[in-house]
Amino acid sequence: MIEKIIKNVLELPGVDGACILDKKGNLLHNALPDFFLEDFLEDLSRRVTTLYEAVDENYMPCDDYILKFPQKYIQLRRSRHIYLLVAVEPTTNLVSLRMVTNLVLKHITPKILGELRAQLKASANEAAVAAPPPPVAPTPAELSPPPVPPVEASPEPDPTSTHTTTVNGRKRPVRPRPTRSFRGSTY
Repeated sequence: MIEKIIKNVLELPGVDGACILDKKGNLLHNALPDFFLEDFLEDLSRRVTTLYEAVDENYMPCDDYILKFPQKYIQLRRSRHIYLLVAVEPTTNLVSLRMVTNLVLKHITPKILGELRAQLKASANEAAVAAPPPPVAPTPAELSPPPVPPVEASPEPDPTSTHTTTVNGRKRPVRPRPTRSFRGSTY
């Protein structure tokens, strides 16, 4: 079913490829060309979610972005369940691209999403069966205990920054949301 939906996107002139990621970062469908490296695909979901989070927190939330590079454009679209990434030529008709990607986002329902995840699990299980057994880990007697670092007293927290959040292991102060006003009155 998903192949038929993605085929409409891939048939548009100037489209090089597309892929679908779920909100957990799993690659559900990959129709990208070979010049997208495997390392790129492994890190793709983290980068896409980080982009959406950063823009949503600091600007007006938006579900559609076009990343413009000299030779290629990458269109990112977000729905309630998935992220859709489409690699296109700069000469592609972006209105037509938006129409066909609207169809993709509309037709990927939770039922189809469940089927895609089941296919992903089945392919992962087949790969695990075909993979060689992992190397045997050394016994605890063979390992020496790691050195224990001395415990130091933690510094006192700054009383001016009581509201902090942890992002990627670093603490950052939470910025207050700007208030919106129209002609002097908030709404």
